[in-house]
Amino acid sequence: MRRTCLSLCLALVFFISTWSSPLVFAANEPVFTLDIHDVKQDSGSEITVTVKGENLKDVYAYEVNLEFDNKRLIFKKAKAEQEGGFSISPIIKENKIQYAHTKLGKVPGDDGKITFCTFTFEPIDAGEAQIALKDVKLVNSQLASSVLSNSAKVSTLIDKLPTIKETNFKDIRNHWAKEAIFAAVKQGFVDGYSDQTFRPDEDVSRSEFVAMLIRALHIQPTDSSGLAFADLNSIPVWSRPFVSEAVKLGIVNGYADNSFRSGNSISRAELAVMIVKALGMKVDLNNPSTFADAGDLPDWAVPYVSAAAKARLIQGRGDNLFAPNDRATRAEAVNLILSMLKHKGA
Repeated sequence: MRRTCLSLCLALVFFISTWSSPLVFAANEPVFTLDIHDVKQDSGSEITVTVKGENLKDVYAYEVNLEFDNKRLIFKKAKAEQEGGFSISPIIKENKIQYAHTKLGKVPGDDGKITFCTFTFEPIDAGEAQIALKDVKLVNSQLASSVLSNSAKVSTLIDKLPTIKETNFKDIRNHWAKEAIFAAVKQGFVDGYSDQTFRPDEDVSRSEFVAMLIRALHIQPTDSSGLAFADLNSIPVWSRPFVSEAVKLGIVNGYADNSFRSGNSISRAELAVMIVKALGMKVDLNNPSTFADAGDLPDWAVPYVSAAAKARLIQGRGDNLFAPNDRATRAEAVNLILSMLKHKGA
């Protein structure tokens, strides 16, 4: 049954993308609109845009094509608003998003007013950002399809990045990394949570750290279509462009089984390796580590940790221990990135 449903969905996407014939609509022409959650957003919050239609008849499947300002916004996710059915993972290429959804089985299509889907974005820079609906491709229950061009647009005004005085996380007041966290937030490569916490001692995942790193380097991610990890579907959509850029730059790699393991907590050794690679530092493959627990270092990490320690980018955790296999925290991650930026600008 699962294979039958998947085959049907792929067939529908093929019909949507490659073949068009007239659909029978209601007396009035179809109208599409974009609804934005708020027209004024602080950097770090989320912006949601919902695609709606009116005067529709027998809509069984659809494909929505959006364009957005990728200099000020990062796409995070898309969600179909209809119950049931099957959605195809969004396809993101530079500033374009393609998203498709279909019903399953012998059921009629929807009529009248339809709320199709909602797109979620994260602001990354201040200014006015525009999101435009380019076209909608519809398929009815008889698999006849039509492409309807559209010019609906919405704009959102993103406020300036918060300054240190505006940042008041309630869980870092006595934390050792308080000033580093303030500096990182001011530079815009990390943010806190909606409950006014930063959670400095929580683990940081591989995807989260890669995103912090690419933002800190002021690299605008563009296209994630080249990612070919075996577990691509487990990499959050919003983080794929960052992962793609990091892979292209040689900052991060996958594992031997061609997985990326996006949600895995990153180790302190992995942090050091990525930072050294991001700086393009030369490493001496024969240079041993001087940490007391050097024997715990993975072989692949030894020259990078040695180079990072020599450049004073990293520190131990006391008693000259580096604890390479311990999980890195959010506080440690931002502190290390700031050290990297200082070294880069030196």
